Amino acid sequence: MKIIFRIIGILAVVGLIVAGVWYLRNRSATAQTATTGGTYTQVVAAQRGDLSSSLTVVGELAAVQQADLAFDKLSSSTALVTLNVAAGNTVKAGDLLAAVDPAAYQQALDQAKSDLVSAEETLADLETPATETEVAEADQAVAEAEQDLAEAQEALAELASPDASALRQLQDAVNNAQESLDLARLQSNMTEIDSTAANLRNAEYLAKWHERKVIDLEKIVATGKANKEQTELLAEEQEALSAARVTLVNAQTQRRLALDSAEASIKAAEVTLAGAREDLADAKAGGDALELAKARLNVRTAEVALAAAQETRTRLDEGADATELANARADVQKKKLALADAGAALAGTSLTAPFDGTILQVQVRQGALISANTAILTIADLDQLEVIASVDETSIKSVAAGQVAQVTFDALPGQALRGVAGAIPLQGTLQGDVMVYEVPIALEGAEDLPLLVGMTANVAILTGEAANALLVPTMALTKLGGMVQVQVADPANPSASPQSVPVQVGLSNGTYTQITAGLNEGDQVVFQVSSDSTSNFPMGGGMMMMDVGGGGQPPEPPQGAAGARPSGRQ
Repeated sequence: MKIIFRIIGILAVVGLIVAGVWYLRNRSATAQTATTGGTYTQVVAAQRGDLSSSLTVVGELAAVQQADLAFDKLSSSTALVTLNVAAGNTVKAGDLLAAVDPAAYQQALDQAKSDLVSAEETLADLETPATETEVAEADQAVAEAEQDLAEAQEALAELASPDASALRQLQDAVNNAQESLDLARLQSNMTEIDSTAANLRNAEYLAKWHERKVIDLEKIVATGKANKEQTELLAEEQEALSAARVTLVNAQTQRRLALDSAEASIKAAEVTLAGAREDLADAKAGGDALELAKARLNVRTAEVALAAAQETRTRLDEGADATELANARADVQKKKLALADAGAALAGTSLTAPFDGTILQVQVRQGALISANTAILTIADLDQLEVIASVDETSIKSVAAGQVAQVTFDALPGQALRGVAGAIPLQGTLQGDVMVYEVPIALEGAEDLPLLVGMTANVAILTGEAANALLVPTMALTKLGGMVQVQVADPANPSASPQSVPVQVGLSNGTYTQITAGLNEGDQVVFQVSSDSTSNFPMGGGMMMMDVGGGGQPPEPPQGAAGARPSGRQ
């Protein structure tokens, strides 16, 4: 690029020399006529020369590799438990920069693995042909279901319309219950004269006899007339009375138990008889409504069980249903995606350096509560820098990838770097009322310079070149009816009015414009120049053509021309 700038500088010097020669040669033929209103008519010959145009814009220094890092996979707010870096630290790709507690994400990963194993097992079961054992078990299940259904149907039929045999059985049950009741009552009557009644009477008599003896002896002893033998006999009678009373209590208990047992037998026989009579009545009336409902439910349940068993058996022969198999396969894929997401979420609990670089900024402190939208830090590779040039929508069409640019920095006066334009963005951003496109400019020779990210840069992009082009001053061009034209003097009749000649234009740097059709070299172009402005053009048909940016410094186009400087990168 330095060679190009040197060539541009040499061309500029040559252009100045040519301009001087043209001026000296043609000044005697110069025809400037003052007109009213403070303007002058100037005549310039269309001449050939080399033309280049540039677009000067501002930009901002940035790292080619720069990233704002955050925990993008966080499912909820959590605390930053680890922060290993600070602004200015240099790191290597893969270094751990920050981390959050991974426990919940590890648990989610384990669950996702378990879900995938379960889904894969289900799919394997569907895809695996049935074994002989499974077929035999399915056949047995069908047979058992058929038997259950037959029994349920038989029970329902008996309830709905009992046969003569069933009625006889129910009548026999009634008769047996009646006989049992009669027997219980007879046994109850027999308890009046059985051994327990006799034992109770004997115990009552014995207790009363000893009680009278004790009373009589106690009266004699109380009067003091009892002898020794009577006193001793009183003690013996008292002991005998106590024993008789115990015997009486036992006899009473046995008697009560015998009576209760007889009564219970009667009641049980009565209940049995009542139930037998009710069953017989229900059978004769067509069965109990509740029992019929239960029987019908049992039949329906047995039918459903049989249908399920038969379907299972059929599926063993046919294999898995296509829809069910497709759903199982889709479920496996879904579980695999869930496992991958869970793995990514777990990996996302650790923030690592994506490339070798320098930490530019740390936005949070260790222990702070963060979420997936929280910016943690900014990292950049300061060994690879570029300028992001801001080009407005009116000028972006003249910029293309690969164009050479000259870059200077306000922070480094007198220092110019070569740059090359990168890919042109297809989408711009609105800055104020102007759509601006950020064009990357790769730098050469910036490795050893004290540059910092964010520095303002001045960028002159070489947007076009034309060698040996037919050139006229841009101010000589006018537009009428959609056509560009110039005023051309008649060399055979200098006093005649100039003629309007339509032309086709090419490259322009704001001062000179290339004519691609409509003029010939040497044609005298006439145009008006304001008296309060300084003409940049040689007089009297002489013309200076200078490669723009003499000395390797492309000039800034005038305001309003192509290449007008935007307000700056936002």
